[in-house]
Amino acid sequence: MRDPLTGLYNRRYAMPHLDRIAGRAAQTGRGFAVMMLDLDRFKAVNDTHGHAAGDRVLMETAARLSDNIRKHDLLARIGGEEFLIAMPDTDPDRVRLAAARLRRVIADHPMAAGPALLPVTVSIGIAFADIPALREAVAADQLTASVKRLLERADKALYSAKAQGRNTVNFGRTAA
Repeated sequence: MRDPLTGLYNRRYAMPHLDRIAGRAAQTGRGFAVMMLDLDRFKAVNDTHGHAAGDRVLMETAARLSDNIRKHDLLARIGGEEFLIAMPDTDPDRVRLAAARLRRVIADHPMAAGPALLPVTVSIGIAFADIPALREAVAADQLTASVKRLLERADKALYSAKAQGRNTVNFGRTAA
């Protein structure tokens, strides 16, 4: 189940795969995180340069993200200009470094969109899984609900990154 434009996995593939990642994390006790990434002011790209230019920006973004994550990380396009990255077997410091690198590989090099080179930035929200809560969710057959809450935390962190001025990374709070 791939997104036809970018070739990345789509939401239909990503959500059940994320449940499997969470289940493994609950079993092994190894941390995992999710990142929600959203291109900043993407509507202006489409409005100013046309949808073909917007499509090229999305394809280039997908390629840059794919080239800068680990092979076993999950990368999916889950909405128009929104991407999801799940990083199993990781810790908060590694996730923070990865997010900063991803933000830079998008922002530091304008993207070719027809005759124009467009500056593009991305905002990133991160949530790190709470392993004890995942274990409780598995025991109660509530893993999917727990993953949904994790995604909601990452999404709130993304909106906070946007509110902080865009082109930023924000680490969401851990669930209580």
